[in-house]
This record gives sequence, C-alpha cells and structure tokens, in this order.
Amino acid sequence: MGQGAIPGRAVYRIGLIADTHGRLHPALPRIFAGVDEIWHLGDVCTEEILDALRGLNPRLTVVLGNNDHTLSYPLTLDLERGGEAFHLVHIPPARPPAGRGWLLHGHTHRPRDEQAGGLRLFNPGSAGLANKGAPLSVAILSQTPGQPFVPELILLPKA
Repeated sequence: MGQGAIPGRAVYRIGLIADTHGRLHPALPRIFAGVDEIWHLGDVCTEEILDALRGLNPRLTVVLGNNDHTLSYPLTLDLERGGEAFHLVHIPPARPPAGRGWLLHGHTHRPRDEQAGGLRLFNPGSAGLANKGAPLSVAILSQTPGQPFVPELILLPKA
C-alpha cells in the first residue's frame, strides 16, 4: 500500500485548490468533506485561508504562489501517493519536463487537464479569483486501490 493510503478505505481522495487570493468559497466545506488531505497550489495570499482549510482537514500541503509574499512554504514539492508521483508547483513550466506522473499547478486561473508524454498536467482552476471568463473551480483526485488517480473538476457556484 502506497504512502497516503488508508487501510480499509475503498477510495483515497485529495482536494486540490489554487489561487484563492484571500477568498474562501462557502461551498468548500461541503465539497472537501471527507477528503483525506488537501493540497493548495499557490496564491493563498493570507494565512487565515490556510487556517480555514486546516479546519476542514489538518492534512494540508501548500506550495507558494507568486502573490504569497508574506507566507513561508516551499516553492515546489514532490510527493507520492498510492504509487503515483506528483510534482506541485504554482507557475507551470513553459515546456513540460520529461517524466511520468502528475504536474499539478495553479497560476493561470483556468482549469487544465493535458497529457504530455508520460506526464499529466493538471490545474484545478481558481477557487477565489476567476480569470478570462473561466469559472471558479477546485478538483478532487480519487484513487480506488490498484487503479490510477482520477481527477474530478468541480465548478463552484456563484457565492
């Protein structure tokens, strides 16, 4: 069983959120209810947002965004869950690196789900500040034992 897996649980779920920009959408407690952990992909802007997310789930992982001037978290993280590799970063590279696994990012405020060779590039969109007509959104990555993670993009209702 890979790191992050919980014995006896049929599905492992990771809540993905990015670009909150100091705003916490009121639907997040319902959407992230029951997730096993939450990953914030940058542009949090205030520690209070992270405190609120920790209130939903204390297993919170954060990378810094280009607007997180007063926060102290890493710029990137490499994680493994359920036998899959994840690279967390706020600003995506201009060219996807060679490799396998997932590159999870924010910054563009637009959802993304693309394959580049063996690498899956995924952006849950912005949960706090929409851009260029994109809706507010978050995502959940779910893994059934023995299967790859599957993303679900969740559009947030107008608050």
